[in-house]
Amino acid sequence: MDFDGVFTRTDSTAAWLMPRLRERPLLLSRSAPWLAGFVLTSRAPAARTRVTRRLMDTAFSGQSADDLLAELSDTGAAFARDTSMTRSAAVDEARSLLAQGDEVTIVSAGMTPLIESWARALDLPVRVCASVVSGHRGRLRWDDHCFGERKVARLTALGWREWDVVYSDSAHDLPLMRGADSVVLVGGDDTLLRRLGRALPGTPVRAVSW
Repeated sequence: MDFDGVFTRTDSTAAWLMPRLRERPLLLSRSAPWLAGFVLTSRAPAARTRVTRRLMDTAFSGQSADDLLAELSDTGAAFARDTSMTRSAAVDEARSLLAQGDEVTIVSAGMTPLIESWARALDLPVRVCASVVSGHRGRLRWDDHCFGERKVARLTALGWREWDVVYSDSAHDLPLMRGADSVVLVGGDDTLLRRLGRALPGTPVRAVSW
């Protein structure tokens, strides 16, 4: 299951990042070129990954790794309590899958410490395979962008070669969807639903709106 747009109503990284930048005008000015680059690379996954790393490494500057990791953990827990952020229907869906014995993994471009904290706050026993951030000489760095094809590579490294169902709100997850028996499109419009149908011949795709 994807995280942003499936479990959350908005992008979790942006929801943490943008208030931080608005409170720090100098940091915002330094990040501006990378924010623009992020918007312009929506259809170029490799370029999006490079821009994201530069953007986030810039945004992480000026604060220690330990402080930032604590902040991300607090933010994840706050998002879990915020009904305007977390989709309760998605959480219920995950609990239902777990109750029937299925394994549920959140595979996301979002940040691992934030998503893990979110799951702990909800007592949701899911696995998390997300973007890696870690400390280097006291500074936090964006080490691995779990996006597009990288999601498949990360799951493969964990020993997963196939998966039954993919829940996603985006065509960016087509590489992941191609390994699934079925796909659930969350909140997508008819245009995206038709696009996925063309890209995934023989794979059932259904749409839900949470």
